[in-house]
Amino acid sequence: MVATGARVRALAALLTGAGWEQGTPPRLPRLADLPTATQSRIRTFYDVLGGNVEHFDRIRPGGWDLAFQTPDGLLLVELDEEQHFNRYRAETLTAANDLDLPWATNYLTYCEQHEARLLPGWGTGQRWTNPSAARFFGDPSRPGDFTGNGAPRWRQRAFYDSVKDVLDDRRLARISVHDTLDTGATLERLLRRPDPTAVGAVQHLLTIRTHVA
Repeated sequence: MVATGARVRALAALLTGAGWEQGTPPRLPRLADLPTATQSRIRTFYDVLGGNVEHFDRIRPGGWDLAFQTPDGLLLVELDEEQHFNRYRAETLTAANDLDLPWATNYLTYCEQHEARLLPGWGTGQRWTNPSAARFFGDPSRPGDFTGNGAPRWRQRAFYDSVKDVLDDRRLARISVHDTLDTGATLERLLRRPDPTAVGAVQHLLTIRTHVA
């Protein structure tokens, strides 16, 4: 398995090698600075995932993976690795069904097909829970047990992905290591063994996965 972060670097190198200009990702806005409707939507995701209402104002999503300058403006890119696909992410995508997110259909399929493969590597220790995740989503169930609160860290990751899904004033493309390119190869395979001749297929995937808000 390629280390987390290595695939993002491989994707950046592939695209910049094809002439894309990498930009600086903007900081995510504070919750209090978002429009009321967006705050409400984010709160819906939080509630769907069983978040602790006392800590909602303290949410702190991480930054964007990549950003590129394009003729149409800044394009933010999220490369979602295997740990992003599970029942909790499916819940947030279902809750955002009315937004017609261009990655939703594929991502719901990946959540169903690939969750079981996560347990050996992501079903214990800090990958299952940590103090921050438990503060927001409660005490964990036993490793690998989805009854009760299940995996607080999985819930937290799904929540923060959903926050980025609904932020305003951005062009966002989400692609996954599970995606199959027009060449027939998976994106995972390409990022393991970068092939500059396949960059057009990656650019096409980014185009059809771009959501403007």
